[in-house]
Amino acid sequence: MTLIDRLRLRLGGFDALALMAVIGLICGILAGGTNILFRYFTESSYVLWATDQSGNTDFENADWWLKLLLPTVGGLIVGLLLQQLKPDTRRVGVSHVLERMAHHQGHLPAKNAIVQFFLGGLTIASGQSVGREGPGIHLGSTTGSLIGQRLKLPNNSTRILVGCGCAAAISANFNTPLAGVVFAMEIVIMEYAVASFIPIILASVAGAVMSRIFFGSDPAFIIPSSMDVQSLWEMPYFLLLGFICGVIASLFIMLTSQVRRRSKDWPVWIKTTIGGTSVGLIALAVPQVMGIGYDTVNSSLQGELLLTILALSLAGKFIATSICSGLSMPGGVLGPTLFMGAMLGGLLGTVGSLIFPNLSSDTGFYAIIGMATLMSAVLQAPLAGLMALLELTNNPNIILPGMFSIVIGNMVVSQLFKRESYWETQMKDRGMHLKVSPMKQVLRSIGVAGVMTRSIAFLKEESTQQEISIALQDKPRWILIKDHAGEVISLMVASDLGRYLIEQEEELERKKSKAKAKDDEAADETQNEPEQTPENDQDDDTSELPIKLMEIPANRQDIVAIDLQATLEEAYDKMEQRKISAAYVYRITHNKEERIYGVVTRDMITDQYIFSKAQTG
Repeated sequence: MTLIDRLRLRLGGFDALALMAVIGLICGILAGGTNILFRYFTESSYVLWATDQSGNTDFENADWWLKLLLPTVGGLIVGLLLQQLKPDTRRVGVSHVLERMAHHQGHLPAKNAIVQFFLGGLTIASGQSVGREGPGIHLGSTTGSLIGQRLKLPNNSTRILVGCGCAAAISANFNTPLAGVVFAMEIVIMEYAVASFIPIILASVAGAVMSRIFFGSDPAFIIPSSMDVQSLWEMPYFLLLGFICGVIASLFIMLTSQVRRRSKDWPVWIKTTIGGTSVGLIALAVPQVMGIGYDTVNSSLQGELLLTILALSLAGKFIATSICSGLSMPGGVLGPTLFMGAMLGGLLGTVGSLIFPNLSSDTGFYAIIGMATLMSAVLQAPLAGLMALLELTNNPNIILPGMFSIVIGNMVVSQLFKRESYWETQMKDRGMHLKVSPMKQVLRSIGVAGVMTRSIAFLKEESTQQEISIALQDKPRWILIKDHAGEVISLMVASDLGRYLIEQEEELERKKSKAKAKDDEAADETQNEPEQTPENDQDDDTSELPIKLMEIPANRQDIVAIDLQATLEEAYDKMEQRKISAAYVYRITHNKEERIYGVVTRDMITDQYIFSKAQTG
């Protein structure tokens, strides 16, 4: 067995933490690198048409015709290019990552990532109301997936690498490594296990380091240094902030879904052109809606925006992003939700300071809590929102009101409006479901290589007693029966075959004893007669006679083939489809030959699930 084969078998089990940590670190570096390239690509495009003297994005002071034509023409160009692609290749963003994780074991195609890089970058650069974090997550996740596919790692390891790429992308975009870890575990991996936790942490750290090398150590947003709750009497106001954020998040999810459903049969280029034109028209009155808008977010955090600007920016971004996202423009919603949350928080903070000037906290305090609350409510990721809040502010005083507001916002979406998360809704609109049973959630994190038994032997369906004896010398647990063409057709319990041989030998001994006794009686009766040799008085050699293994009494069962890279979830699903209880594990070698590594049964899968649940409490 080659070294890479031994590594693959080890990665399918539970003792590969150190190896996965190394691969996760490499994945983080590469995923951070792809996000840095994407950021350079989008930001260099801004220089062509909308930058101020310091080089920052400045759509607000651009000419009216640029505000209208830039997103309109950009939407048309993006749509015409997308129209030339196959429907499967057009799928990009976080929903695409979740789809491949749910239905394709984390195998992300490289061609979709290329589309995301160039057309997603062009979408952002043309001032559409989308974010760059969604494309960044897609690019980082694809980087991890391609590493796993290239090394032909078990699918459970590839899934972890997708999480590593996602964490590195979030970390590189926001300079928040802890929030990147939690986001990857809560949204993409959807579990918390040591086997995935440590590699994802290392990948997230690597992404943050890469970002700081190229862009410095400053966080994505400029947070005021002094932030604290002025009075506990503000807690009801934070409850109100959470409630309104939940309402806005629910309306955003519903409106986006309605736009998506009503436009699903439209040509792609018409959808993107309408989306771009809508942004341009809104930007004539509210130019803050164009682009990712982090300059406006920072102004809100510093309390520099007037009440009217906050209200108009919130309404404009809400409508523009709902249209762009609903019309499937290749950009993200994470940035826009942060923008809307900052505007809403700043709006309520300003109103609160006017009504209760002695009890109200700083406007920026409300803006940062609004960002985390609305983002977590839209994505249904309360822990990720809380970690982002803590890491961006580096202020423990924000935890208490932040937790209160975030929990209320998430409950309003899930309990009051009965809405699923934005990405779950998007997948549901496409006819796909994201949620899986708790059992399958556990099984998809374990590779068949870590559970299968290698105590097997091979026999043809017609084998001699000598061949059977040789096969049973190492006391295998299972016998794989092959037909004359070399195809595996059945699985037999080895002990049953051994018992059959013993019974045959005992039967043969009984026959010999009876024959000997009969011969002795005949000899006594014919002792006075001339000695004759019987015609069939010879030692029959039965060791060379073939035994039909498919006909002897034994515990046999049908069997299906499963690839060495597969998870226990894949094995279980394949057994369910065929209504059988066993699978043999194989891999196609470089010589195009099938190499069999072991056997996994339904009982092994069940036992492993029970063990894993016991380990996690």
